[in-house]
Amino acid sequence: MSQHLSTAAWSRAWTKGLELSEPQFSVIIPAFNVQGYLRQAVMSVAGADRTEVIVVDDCSTDDTARLADELAALHSSVRVVRPESNAGLGRARNLGMSHASGEYILFLDGDDYFAPGALEEIRDAVTAQSPDIVQFGYARLYANGDVHEGVKREPLQAPGPFVASERLSIYSVLNVAWNKAYRRKFLEQAGLEFPEGYYEDIPWTYPLLALAESIVGIDRPLYLYRQRSSGSILRSTDRRHLQILDQFMRLMAVLDERAIDGPDRRAIFDSAFRNLATLLTDQRGRLPAGERRQFYRDVQRALRSHAPAEYAPPTTGDKVKAMAWIWREPYPAFESHVLLRDAYRQGRSRGRSAAGLAKRTARWAYHHPRLYQVLRRSARLDPDLVVLEALWGRSPRLNCLAVANEITASHPEKKIVWLVQPADASLVPDGVDYAVQGSHKYFRSLATATYLFVDANLPSWWRKRRGQVLTQLHHGTPLKLMGMEERGKDREWRNRLLARCSQWDYSVVSNSYTAEVWKHSYPVRCETLEVGYPRNDALVSPDGTVGARVREQLGIPAKSRVFLYMPTFRDGGAGVSTGVDIRELAAAIPEDVVVLVRGHYFYAAQTSLPSQSRVIDVSSYPEVEELYLAADVLVTDYSSAMFDFANLRRPIIIFPYDWDLYQSTRGTYFDVTADAPGAVVWSTEELAAVITDKSYDSDENRERIERFAAIFTEFETGTAARDVVARVIDGVASPRAASRPIPALTSWWTDRVA
Repeated sequence: MSQHLSTAAWSRAWTKGLELSEPQFSVIIPAFNVQGYLRQAVMSVAGADRTEVIVVDDCSTDDTARLADELAALHSSVRVVRPESNAGLGRARNLGMSHASGEYILFLDGDDYFAPGALEEIRDAVTAQSPDIVQFGYARLYANGDVHEGVKREPLQAPGPFVASERLSIYSVLNVAWNKAYRRKFLEQAGLEFPEGYYEDIPWTYPLLALAESIVGIDRPLYLYRQRSSGSILRSTDRRHLQILDQFMRLMAVLDERAIDGPDRRAIFDSAFRNLATLLTDQRGRLPAGERRQFYRDVQRALRSHAPAEYAPPTTGDKVKAMAWIWREPYPAFESHVLLRDAYRQGRSRGRSAAGLAKRTARWAYHHPRLYQVLRRSARLDPDLVVLEALWGRSPRLNCLAVANEITASHPEKKIVWLVQPADASLVPDGVDYAVQGSHKYFRSLATATYLFVDANLPSWWRKRRGQVLTQLHHGTPLKLMGMEERGKDREWRNRLLARCSQWDYSVVSNSYTAEVWKHSYPVRCETLEVGYPRNDALVSPDGTVGARVREQLGIPAKSRVFLYMPTFRDGGAGVSTGVDIRELAAAIPEDVVVLVRGHYFYAAQTSLPSQSRVIDVSSYPEVEELYLAADVLVTDYSSAMFDFANLRRPIIIFPYDWDLYQSTRGTYFDVTADAPGAVVWSTEELAAVITDKSYDSDENRERIERFAAIFTEFETGTAARDVVARVIDGVASPRAASRPIPALTSWWTDRVA
C-alpha cells in the first residue's frame, strides 16, 4: 500500500505547533486571477518555520478567491486579506505590508514561487548579518520547461554586507520588489509605499537600495519567475506601458525628496534610462504604434530635465547604442536606427535558421497540408459550418457528440462535419456528415469552418483564421500530469503543444480543480467555461430506461450486480489484464455478479479475456455514458472515468495495483489513494472480497463518494451542452456557477515542471 503522506498533511503537521505571534518572515502574495498558480506559490512558503503568509486576493474574477480561502483553511500560517475593490499590484502589496508583523518582508507574485530551501538560505543570511536588505538571484521559468538564471549575478557575489555606493552595479540587477527581503523597521523608517499603475517597482526599488545601510547578496536562484504567455500586461501591446514614464518621474521626485545624489543618483539614472531604452527598442511592440512618436519625445524631455549635471550616456553595458540615440537623435533618426538594426538581426537569423527551415519544409511536405494553405488564404469562411473532432479523429462520441446533438436541436441551420481517421470512417452513423483526414473535404472543412470543437488538438500545421472560433472541450478530468507538466517531454515537444493550445478561444471544465490544473498545465489565453462536461448531462439527469436497455442488449440477467472495470492507458502499452487477474476474479465472485471490461480507446478488443457470460468485453461499445448507466459499481485504477461516474453517486472501487510506479513515472496531481472516491483494494483477491461482502457500499464509502462528487462534479448541472453552445455560437455570457462550499483535496502535489 502507498506510504505517501499528502502535501497538505505534511503542512498541517509542520505548522500545527508554530508560534506565529512573532514571525521572522512575512511573505506577501498579491493574487489576481492566478487560479492555476496560487497553490504552488503558497505551498512554496507555507511550511517554513516562523513564517506568516499573507495572500492579498485583489478581487479576482476567477476562482482565486475560493482557492485562497481553501489554502488558509489548510495551513495555519496562511491568512487572506482583501481590498474593497481591485487595487492593482502596488496597492495590494501596500495592503499586505499593513498586515505584516514579521521581522523581514518578502514579496511573492501569485504566479511565481520560491525554490525549495529558499527561505532557509535567506534566514541564514539574516541571522548572520541582520542587513536592511537581502537581495537574491532568480531564474526565469518558461512554459516549455526552460529555466534561465538571471544574467546579472556579479553584483550579488560581494562578501559580507555592503552599501550601494560601494557596489553601484547592484542597481543593474533586475529592479523588482520580489528578489529581496526587507527588514520591516527599515521600511518603516524609509516611509515608501508602492505607487499605483504599472512598473510600480521603479520608484520603490532604486531608492531603497540607496537608503539601505547594509545589503547582503545571495548568488543563487531562490525565486522562480514565471514567464507567462498569457494574462500579463508585460507580454502584450497596451497603452498602460506608457505609464513607465510616470514611474520614472516619481522616481526622480523620490530621489530629490531623500537627497539621493552623487554616484548613486548617476547609477540609478542610468539604470532607469536603460528601462526606457529597452521599451523603446527591443520591446517596442508593447507600445501602440500610434503613440510611439509622442512617447519618444516625452521620454527625451523627461531625461534631459532630470539628468545629473553634465550627463552623457554610458559607453559600456546594455543598451548603450539605444541610449545614445535617444539622448541625441530626433524621432525619425531614432526610428531609422532601430529599423536598420532589426533588419540586420533578421538577416543573421535567416542565415542561422537555414537548416531549421529545411527541416520545417520537409515536415510540411510530409503532412501535405498544401491544399489547406491555399484554401486558408483564398476560401471564405462559412458562418454555418461547424467542425468537430473527437479523440484525434475517432467516430462521434463524448463531449463533441453531446455538443453536436445540441447544435442540431437548437441551430438546425448549422452544417456539422466530423473529422475522422480512415479506420473510423465505417463507424460513423448513417446520415452523419464527415470528412476523412487527409482528404480534400478535410482540408476545406478546416479552412472554412467558423466553429470548431475538439477534445484533443488539431494538427500542428493548422492555423486559426481571423473569424474562426476554436473550443477545447477536453476528454477528461486530469489525475495524471498533463500538458506542460508531462514528464519526459523535450522543449520542441512543449513548444509545439503551446503553439496548438494558444489557438483556443474557450476551454470547458467541470470543476474548480480542473480549472486550476488547466490554467497551469496549458498556460494560454482563453476563456474558461465553468459549465460542466456536455457528455455528463446524461448522467446528471439520467434516463432511467437506458441502463435497462443496455443490460438487455448485452444479455445481462435482470437481477445481476454489474461492475464496470475501466483501467487507464499505460505508456508501456499494457492491456486491462495486467492489473486485475480476470480469470481469478471470475472464479471468486458470486454468481449474481457480471463484470463489464472496457479497455482504453488506445487499445483494441481485449483478446486475453476469458470467454464466459459473466465477463463481457465492452471495449468497442460506442457510448461509454450508456455503460455508466448500466453499471452498479465502477472499478478503475486512475482513469478519468471515476470523475464522470461520480455524477451518479454510485460506488467506485479504486484498484491502484502499481500506484507507486505510476505516480513516480507518469506523475499525478493528487494521491487518489488518500482522496479516494470509495474502497481502495490492492490485489485481485481483495477486489473479489469487497465485491462478495459488498463492503464497497459501506457508510464510510458512501461518505467518500459524496465528498469526491462534491469536488469533481461541482459545475455539473445537466445543461453543459446548452451552455457551451449558447456561449460559443450565440455569444451569451457563460453562467457563473453558484458559490458553494467545496471540500478540499488533502493530497495536492506541487512539484510541478512549469
